[in-house]
Amino acid sequence: MAWIYFAISAYLLFAISAVIDKFLVSKVVRHPVAYAFYIGITGPFSLLLAPFGLKSLSLPDFFIAIISGVCLVLAIYYYFVAVQKTTVSRILPIQGGLTPLFTLFLALVLLGERLDAIQYIAFVFLVCGAVLISFKKESGQWHPVALKYVVLSSLLFALSAAFSKYIFDVSNYVSGMVWTRLGFFVTAMAFLASPQNRRYIFQAPKEAKTKNVAIYYSSRFLGTVGGFLQNFAVSIGSVTIVNALQGTQFIFLLVLTSFLSLRFPKVLRENISAAILSQKIAAIVLVTVGLVLLTL
Repeated sequence: MAWIYFAISAYLLFAISAVIDKFLVSKVVRHPVAYAFYIGITGPFSLLLAPFGLKSLSLPDFFIAIISGVCLVLAIYYYFVAVQKTTVSRILPIQGGLTPLFTLFLALVLLGERLDAIQYIAFVFLVCGAVLISFKKESGQWHPVALKYVVLSSLLFALSAAFSKYIFDVSNYVSGMVWTRLGFFVTAMAFLASPQNRRYIFQAPKEAKTKNVAIYYSSRFLGTVGGFLQNFAVSIGSVTIVNALQGTQFIFLLVLTSFLSLRFPKVLRENISAAILSQKIAAIVLVTVGLVLLTL
């Protein structure tokens, strides 16, 4: 069950990256297409793994690998489009619930992956914990376009994960990482086809300060390493459970933001009432129970 620990380590890095992005993304990358583009162009760097076991794929499998990478970059793009329409607090609970559910269905249909009884119970605890810990009551109404995009983003994340798992199974981890990441680059180049997108993309570095850019790419590095760990977990474990473990990322986020709000209240302020604290503790208990069940 070592893959569980790889997945949790990945979500820790994702949480650190998310905290950095909370302060910097709006200052460095102001539009979703620019954010997705600068993630997409990192795809060719996966070729550095080629000497460590790259294998060729059949033509159908090659296209599946490319589609997996395309789906992931588009999922990130539509996630930030949804965030622009509403708030992260409204997006996360839906994505935290839908992505594992879509993955559960797709892994069953496309991969024939079936969980045992204990894993299904753990899945329920993990997903419920993820939704509960990220839920935040806010005034105002949902923007219907935001809901559409977060559902689409969740489906694309799940499709990418399922297709990646398939490629890992028919080849190996290195081949899966290299070929799927070429899909990143394909999507990034497609973004450049629109003149308006090009303006957003090329304007982003000009609007950012040097210090912000350096920290931003440090965040991207953490996210990249997290992605490698998450995909390694998928390659040797259950793609359904790996995605369900996203609740651990929200726990790490809670710990990090709480610490920062106490240590640097002028930089980050988190309002934690007794009701909110009870909610977070209940969510942590749910996720912990799920983790304990997985290790039985």
